[in-house]
Amino acid sequence: MTSSEGSKSAPAEHHAAQADVDEASPVTELDETTATSGADGRARLEDLWSRSLAWGSGLRPAWKGLAAYLLYQALAVVIWVGSALPHFTTTYIAGGLQDSRFFQWALAWTPWAVSHGMDPLHTSYVFAPSGVNLAWFTFVPGPALVTWPITVLAGPLTSLNLLKVSAPALAAWAAYLVCHRLTGRFWPSVVGGCLFGFSPYVAGNIAFVNLVVIFPVPLLVYVVIRHVEGSLGPVAFVAGFTALLVGLFSISTELFGTTAIFGGVAFAGALAFGPGIRRRLVHTGLLALLASAIAALLLLPYLHDVLTNVPSGALRVSDLASADLWSFVIPPPTVRLGGEAFHPLLQRYTRFPIGNGLGYMGLAVIAILIGFAITEKDRRTTWALLGFTAFVSVMMLGPILHVAGIAHGRLPETVLASAPLIRSAVPARFALFSAFAIGVIAALWLSHAAGRWAWIRWVLAVVAVVSLLPRGPTKPPTTLDVPRFFSSGQVRQVLDQGEVVYVICVQRGDEVLWQETADYWFALAEGYLGPLPSSLQGDPINRGLSVLRSSPPTPAVFASWTQRHAVSAVIVDDRARSVYGPMMEGAGFSPVYSGEGVSVWRAAGI
Repeated sequence: MTSSEGSKSAPAEHHAAQADVDEASPVTELDETTATSGADGRARLEDLWSRSLAWGSGLRPAWKGLAAYLLYQALAVVIWVGSALPHFTTTYIAGGLQDSRFFQWALAWTPWAVSHGMDPLHTSYVFAPSGVNLAWFTFVPGPALVTWPITVLAGPLTSLNLLKVSAPALAAWAAYLVCHRLTGRFWPSVVGGCLFGFSPYVAGNIAFVNLVVIFPVPLLVYVVIRHVEGSLGPVAFVAGFTALLVGLFSISTELFGTTAIFGGVAFAGALAFGPGIRRRLVHTGLLALLASAIAALLLLPYLHDVLTNVPSGALRVSDLASADLWSFVIPPPTVRLGGEAFHPLLQRYTRFPIGNGLGYMGLAVIAILIGFAITEKDRRTTWALLGFTAFVSVMMLGPILHVAGIAHGRLPETVLASAPLIRSAVPARFALFSAFAIGVIAALWLSHAAGRWAWIRWVLAVVAVVSLLPRGPTKPPTTLDVPRFFSSGQVRQVLDQGEVVYVICVQRGDEVLWQETADYWFALAEGYLGPLPSSLQGDPINRGLSVLRSSPPTPAVFASWTQRHAVSAVIVDDRARSVYGPMMEGAGFSPVYSGEGVSVWRAAGI
């Protein structure tokens, strides 16, 4: 080949190669386009994620707080009300039928007593004629006074249902305020609020007003934080702290006592792990003591009755009301995810699966705690929060460690079990404080999430919230069912005002509900108010007679009991007449009225 041929062949090869490139260019362009669109897609997703997390950053804190509350309230309605919403004023939501009847009575009692010039702390309308002091009963005078207008307009059942459905949302919102004050971030704070307000503790106690209206607890922490950081003056702090203490005491003396103990532990931890704010903490602590003194003065009559009527022994056996070690990872029946499936297993290990499972955390929460310890190990607050959570968890185990139902030795909670004012507290209920700490930990951990692995924290947080979501009622709501005798006015024709009556019904709690429906026209010789005082224990007639507890005493025993307690009439539910009718006749009683669902019996000569 000549040089001229070579010079000609080079351009030819170049054109051939260029042709190959031109032929391949559609694929190359497609690859480049795909890569570009993929990068753009990821960028758009990251931008959307960033904007979602930054939602509300330009809004005022009050508007963000309102949005959080509405979110929590909607969730509570969906979980516990659902299809019962149209019948909200006539059905019992969230179960707890026996105790709901008592709380119905209690929500009406305090307004009725106050409006009639009576001392609401003492009633002669139950366990008549001697009556009983209510200081150690869960008669929730604070919520009763707050809901007084609703009780007057729509009845105590409506007030009760409102308290039940609003309590989780208020608890979550109060925890949100604490988390948002610490993080300044909306969504991390929302998660923190969810982990507290919709925790297994709340789900397990939703039927008990005295245990589920817990929003004052995080609000106490909130005002402390505000004062320590300098955004709340001393006068406002003392006023707010005092009001919250009075409110908490009027909701539950048990919660008040345990909050004082665990609040003191948390304060000591803050002093130990926060040297930079120690002086401000001490100043805040002194103001808190001043607020406590003012609250004690305001509560003096109530506090006096509590201190002078301390039960001689514990109202509950703390060993049976404690958490089993396995209950931290086995879902209780009140949890939507896995609760029903694992119920038999938890029942095998504990006597009360719902009550003993209040401290359930689940694997996702435990993973968050571990992740928090690893990634935030250089912060003092990390170890203060984790230490507090660990301390509460140990105290929840009660005086004796139980693992899979087997006792393994004594624990520090024994000290609390011997304190007069706190020995009746249920150790498993201390989960309230660990749930609050877990919510704060989760919010802090999420607020520090950054970089390409931040999504892992959010996935764990979402899984934690979902795994702890409460399971709603599994049965249709029970409709309020009271014999017309008590609402039609007939009761005033048959019974004298203030007459001492014994009631035999279908289920314990009916008797106080009937009394409330009759506007306290008659006094009860017995009544379901919770655990019986020690002075009334031992005699089964004091506990009440009902179809569901059908163990009639002998006619002679019943006749003697009614004479000692000045009983002049006995009201028998028609559904209980076949069970207790023979006893009544044998005791010398005969019916003087029958109709509208009940019969009224009197002894000869009365």
